Amino acid sequence: MFIGGGMALSMQMANAQTAGDGMQKVEITGSSIKRAEAETISVVQTLSRKDIEQTGKTSIAEVVRSISADNNGSISGSFTNGFAGSASGVSLRGLSVSSTLVLINGRRTAPYGFGDDGQRSFVDLNSIPLDAVDRIDILKDGASAIYGSDAIAGVVNVILRQNYVGKTISASTGISGERDGNVNSISGAVGFGDLAADKYNVFMTVDAKQQKRIDQNSRDKWLGQADARPWGGRDQRAGHTTAGNAGGSSFLGTLRPLSATGVPGKVTNLPGSCDPINLDPTGGTAHDNTGGGCLWDPVDYATIQPETKNLNVFARGTLALGETTQAYAEVGVFKSEAKTYTTPSGLTGAGFDLVNARVNNTNSGPDQLLMPANHPDNFLGVAARPRWVDASRPRASDMESTVTRVLAGVKGNFADWDYDTGVLYAESKTDKTQNGYYRTSALRTALNNGTFRIGKGVINNADVLALVSPTLFNSGITKSTSFDFKASRELMELPGGKMGIAVGAEYRKEKTDSQATPFTDTNDIAGLGYSASKGSRNVTALYTELAVPVLKTVELQFALRTDDYSDYGRSTTPKVGFKFTPSSTLAFRGTYAEGFRAPSAAENGDSAVAAFTNIANDPIRCPVTKLTLDCSTQSVGAITIGNKNIKPEESKSYSLGMVIEPVKNVNLSLDLWQIVRTGEINGSDPGAVVDNPAGYPDAQIVRGEATTNFPNLPGQILMVKAPYLNAGETKTSGVDLDLRGRLNLGANGKLSSGVTVTYMKEFTRTNADGTVLEFAGTHGDVNLSGNGGTPKTKVRFTLGWENGPFQLTSNVNYVSSISNTNQVGGECLDVDENDVALLNCRIASFTTLDTFGKWAFSKNFEITASVSNLLNKKAPLDVQTYGRINYNPSLHQTGAVGRYFTLAGRYTF
Repeated sequence: MFIGGGMALSMQMANAQTAGDGMQKVEITGSSIKRAEAETISVVQTLSRKDIEQTGKTSIAEVVRSISADNNGSISGSFTNGFAGSASGVSLRGLSVSSTLVLINGRRTAPYGFGDDGQRSFVDLNSIPLDAVDRIDILKDGASAIYGSDAIAGVVNVILRQNYVGKTISASTGISGERDGNVNSISGAVGFGDLAADKYNVFMTVDAKQQKRIDQNSRDKWLGQADARPWGGRDQRAGHTTAGNAGGSSFLGTLRPLSATGVPGKVTNLPGSCDPINLDPTGGTAHDNTGGGCLWDPVDYATIQPETKNLNVFARGTLALGETTQAYAEVGVFKSEAKTYTTPSGLTGAGFDLVNARVNNTNSGPDQLLMPANHPDNFLGVAARPRWVDASRPRASDMESTVTRVLAGVKGNFADWDYDTGVLYAESKTDKTQNGYYRTSALRTALNNGTFRIGKGVINNADVLALVSPTLFNSGITKSTSFDFKASRELMELPGGKMGIAVGAEYRKEKTDSQATPFTDTNDIAGLGYSASKGSRNVTALYTELAVPVLKTVELQFALRTDDYSDYGRSTTPKVGFKFTPSSTLAFRGTYAEGFRAPSAAENGDSAVAAFTNIANDPIRCPVTKLTLDCSTQSVGAITIGNKNIKPEESKSYSLGMVIEPVKNVNLSLDLWQIVRTGEINGSDPGAVVDNPAGYPDAQIVRGEATTNFPNLPGQILMVKAPYLNAGETKTSGVDLDLRGRLNLGANGKLSSGVTVTYMKEFTRTNADGTVLEFAGTHGDVNLSGNGGTPKTKVRFTLGWENGPFQLTSNVNYVSSISNTNQVGGECLDVDENDVALLNCRIASFTTLDTFGKWAFSKNFEITASVSNLLNKKAPLDVQTYGRINYNPSLHQTGAVGRYFTLAGRYTF
């Protein structure tokens, strides 16, 4: 018997059971036509409930983000400093979270309240209840003419339980090998009513989880300190003062006096002691502390894992209205709390005042923040620029999210048509509370009247702090109301079987209201970016699909979808595919699909984003100064504004593969894929603009004042401002391999093994100015979330053994190394003072081993135990990513957490 698909023989869907004379027909992700075999024309990877359990992971986010097709642009829940802090998103094929469609039971849900980088809309995977999940289908072959053609990179469809009878309670506890990061959870499910006998079924699941914080300075070596020079990296401590008399903020505080003509003088430390090691003349983020700054370590304010609390409730009821008709309703509520913190705020910054349409730079120039000569902490006797960070006041953000999903529908059979129709309302709301930031206008007033003090050990009056550092509140909310109808049936008999047809329609009303943090529209909060978007639109869609079994060995698939967006217009996208099965052990398949993604409210609405990102070097200053400060990675502001003339992204995707059973119980699928996306909507790309200003006529590069050691050169880059624009083209291609095998050991049980490999051959982007960049195997694209890098190869190998009540599973996870460049052939992003590449200009590969065990102690009680990162492999040193310090959370998060133990039990009543 041959069964293929994205997975192998053992991965058939559990609900495809024999019924009467044949196989029960089920709907598989990627098609609305019910069929009796798990293999489809599209490339679909299925993770069953058992597969999910054997990963040992405790959340849907961890499971989905571990699949090999997830790549650059995915969002780690540990990246707490971003606009979408603590949320988690999947980025298939590295095409970003906004091009990956996440569904629940084949239907959309509301995206997270805040966009990734203020732009990209995505579903927070944390909001999906793990205990209610039946399986996860990952459609990998690009845009879907069934679910929505904006799924340019693919679809992740989380299938929840449809019915359940019984009572179970589960609990788990986890702790790292360093005895921190505890994760405790408890869940329960209760269901009653048999559809066949009682004509109804009602069940509910409740899942509560608490996760403790892991401080990064609790780890050793490069993970536990920002100075990574002993291991071949660079020093990312802050507070330096350079040879050019430029200074960062320190715990001591510094003053830089101004002369009568306004020319700044020498940076001078405020009184106080500084540890000699922190006076390191070659240390600091600029590799230059020859001016004698008092360095400090930002790792002391970094977390590997945030503190969170989650509560997830899901309920479903089904009522038989006859032999062929069922009414159903679902209610899901997810609530979460996350507490995060980061480094203390500096007193000054540079940004864009959107209200007055001007650059506001409080570091220097006409808007600079000054301490008057008569201030009690000013011992210089003249007005001076103050710099200081308060060691006792880290910046903190608390997020409270609530996701609500309500669905009611009817499905059944009428006149030989299987139909399903439903009404859905989904809402996602996140409230953010931030503390520890300074309001520049209030700070200026408090410095002028002498009420705000700076210096080591200073504790400011609570009333003064309430004025200069107010608590900031803002919310992000998205809403989606939809009605959908779909139906399928068999048509005429063909030589290969009966033709199948499906038709469907959908109407959605989407609303977004993502509020800006107070005072950021005028750039009145030092060091905090601006992000806001607001908009609504109506979407109407019609689609149809045909499955045509031309011969016993040949099946064709045709699908067509038309989407009409009220704020954009109409697009029609097709999908075609074939499957050729010359024998029971061999099949060939292929698809071609077109897709589009309409601009979001953040991209074409009344919106703007002011954030910070990295550029490789300064092409004007570096060739002259030769200073590491100008010739290495540096942080700059990226200001992007909405563009009402932006056009949608369009795509063409291709897949071609084969599925083979070379010997009994060994199954192999091999699929080539390519996705070409044109008109990609990009935000401000400071690196591209700085390298080729003429290619971006609508962009603006803002620089600071000239430094005293190079007075004839323009100052350092502060920010780049540009509207959203349609880039030329992005092309990504590669190979997916899935190999599965089983071996019956008789009385000694059964062995099962599998390996999934995703190899990304190319990831090419053509920028708006015509330049072509290749990112595969590099740390680029820097503009994707967290600067996570684009590894060419990701592998997952699984070996399992079962014998009666016992199960043991081992999972090996591999991520290939990447070059520490932003593109193939680009300059190394991190070099020493002699322009020699650090770490040989590579981020090392990363391999971990996870183990899982299960013992069914009795019919009612089972125990599971797992160890993640059993060998305690440390995350490779990566000083380039801005997601965390000295490691990459998108690729190597488990290597920062370290060895992690989880023990769980489940009792069925």
